[in-house]
Amino acid sequence: MRKAAITCGVVGLILLIVGGLLAWWITPSYVAQVPSNYNKTRTYDGTIHKLFEPAALTGANPAAAIKTNLPATLTDNVRVLQTSGSSALVQDTRIIKASGSQVSKFVSHYSVNRKSLEATAPHPSSWIVTPAKGLTVSWPFGAKKQNYTGWVPLTNTTTPLKFVGESKQGGINTYAYRATVPPTPITNNQVLGTLPSSLPTSLVPKLIAAGLITPAQAASLATVFPHATSIPLGYTYQAVNTYFVAPATGLVVNVANNETEMAAVKLPTGTLAPVTPVLSDSYHASPSSLSAAVSDANNGSSAITALGVAVPIAFAALGFLLLVAAVLLWLRKRSRGKPVDVDHGQRHPSPAGRIT
Repeated sequence: MRKAAITCGVVGLILLIVGGLLAWWITPSYVAQVPSNYNKTRTYDGTIHKLFEPAALTGANPAAAIKTNLPATLTDNVRVLQTSGSSALVQDTRIIKASGSQVSKFVSHYSVNRKSLEATAPHPSSWIVTPAKGLTVSWPFGAKKQNYTGWVPLTNTTTPLKFVGESKQGGINTYAYRATVPPTPITNNQVLGTLPSSLPTSLVPKLIAAGLITPAQAASLATVFPHATSIPLGYTYQAVNTYFVAPATGLVVNVANNETEMAAVKLPTGTLAPVTPVLSDSYHASPSSLSAAVSDANNGSSAITALGVAVPIAFAALGFLLLVAAVLLWLRKRSRGKPVDVDHGQRHPSPAGRIT
């Protein structure tokens, strides 16, 4: 009996400890974090409302430089290249295609915290990353109904990610966050490298013919740059993007994004005067991508709930019962081994003087 009590007590205590470790250490530290082999591609369907192709200006039909209402596909691949402790080196590749032709592509590298998903400075010196701030590729595990700070890769600036409510996406509940980016100069060298840095003044009449600028704007350019052979250009980015996030895993399940890149004249004062869109698009998750994202979110949430809540509760309950059983068995053993007092009656004198 004593051996059974000790066994129950030891096993019960072990279960309580393991349950606590699962809930407060193992799950938060090793389950609720970006895995080292993470590699996901999401596909988004959309429309390019306006696309400017500068090369077409040199042809016989300048109007062909402007294309409108093109069906488009955006793919976004997020891949963990390396990990070091609580940091992960993440590669984010975004490609936009219209009618099978690539319109835009840029690749970003970030060092992020594997739990909060925020860009982090501590990382191996061999990692070549963008010095980003805030959230870059996803939301933290256990996302909250609060505002966050997000990174805008085209402008290398931050923007508020405002919590705007809850929404059903693909059959699951998500938190919606909105990023409103005002017109901001594009500083991403990969994007700028695909766009002309100046415009020959000889092409100004073709811009008018293509409907890109008005005669009044052309006259203003001639006044600002009276003897120039080329006009310096810059570009701005603006957006109103909504992200639908599965709160347990922080995965982006769907988006409703509206973005515009504008060509602008770089004035002698250094300011940018927007002229015409070079790329204006809107997009959302494709049905297959939405389904895959929902599946990933459900699987991740189930794993976190099972290992972080259900299993620890079961271990704690069983451990407590075993400890109670151990105490009862121990007390029962003691009661069985204790001598029992026998009452022989009280000795007292009888009326005859004898002791009875």
